[in-house]
Amino acid sequence: MVKLNEVHSLNTAVVQSRPLVAVFFSTGGIASYTLRALATASAANGGKGFRAYMVGRKAKPAEDIISECSAIYPQGQFKFVKADDLSLIRTVDRVCAEIIQLEKKEGQDARIDYLMMAQGGSIFLPRKDTAEGIDVTMSLMYYSRMRIIMKLLPLLLKSTLPARVVSVYAAGIEAKLYPDDLSLRDLSHYSYSQARSHMVYMHTLFLETLAEQHRGKLGGLIHIFPGLVLGPGFSNPELPRWFRIVWHWIFVPLFGRLVTVKPTDCGERMLSLASPRYPPRPVDGSKSQKTEEIAIGTDGGAGTGVYSLTWNGENNLNAKAYEKFNKDEMRRKVWDHTTKAFDAIEAGKIFIE
Repeated sequence: MVKLNEVHSLNTAVVQSRPLVAVFFSTGGIASYTLRALATASAANGGKGFRAYMVGRKAKPAEDIISECSAIYPQGQFKFVKADDLSLIRTVDRVCAEIIQLEKKEGQDARIDYLMMAQGGSIFLPRKDTAEGIDVTMSLMYYSRMRIIMKLLPLLLKSTLPARVVSVYAAGIEAKLYPDDLSLRDLSHYSYSQARSHMVYMHTLFLETLAEQHRGKLGGLIHIFPGLVLGPGFSNPELPRWFRIVWHWIFVPLFGRLVTVKPTDCGERMLSLASPRYPPRPVDGSKSQKTEEIAIGTDGGAGTGVYSLTWNGENNLNAKAYEKFNKDEMRRKVWDHTTKAFDAIEAGKIFIE
């Protein structure tokens, strides 16, 4: 476990290193906890300022957290970017273009140092395709996130930290993969738990390809399971009533202290992912730090650029799950499938494979 005192030290170093440019795809929950942690660490440790973008459907949640963080750290710069439906790749493209244009106003300083993707929807929905031909849940949890990285790549590569990319979801929960049905169009393959497992594999495989393409330049491609974080998401009226009753009246009172993560702790841990503990894949295999100071990557080596983490910042990759297939072949298959979906949608077509 990365202990909280170490997390605090990592965050102090992050905010003192340079003015951070951070982008959050979500306006509430874990994204808001992380922005609050950034403002708090900057205020307490002589931070050098930051620019923060919050992307979401509704302005009010963004305005609330921005107001709170502005009071904590007035030197911070904040911008809300509206996105009506992030399950649509075309919406993702528009939002990313807007962020790029806003950053271009900074001239030579335009960049992104920290990108968090935490958008999501109801976990109880049956399969339902978007107008672009991708299942809504799979788009929010996987396709839209990989598209965000690809569209914001020019700004990510301008970071000298180098940039860290964080996808908040279900890292480490690999079960079954359907290599010949990556879209899970066969309804006998589709359930939420199966889709979740499927997307965990796809995260790892896509990000490993990306890290290989940008050795030494694109650092800390992180997929993290945040734990059960007590927050407003569990009160979402879109969740089934039975689930909300069980969660609030049974689970939290009986087990909350044992298995949940405090929002403040979660935000601090998420911010620490911007630290050198999670470096890029090295160009020549060299290491700039002691092995014990850096995280274990998804290939089992220290500091190899892609990280599957549990809530406390440590590796939780289910390595045995990847021994069931040829990993090199599956990386190419997932990459080709994903980019083919993007190409079809960008061309105005409905993705049908």
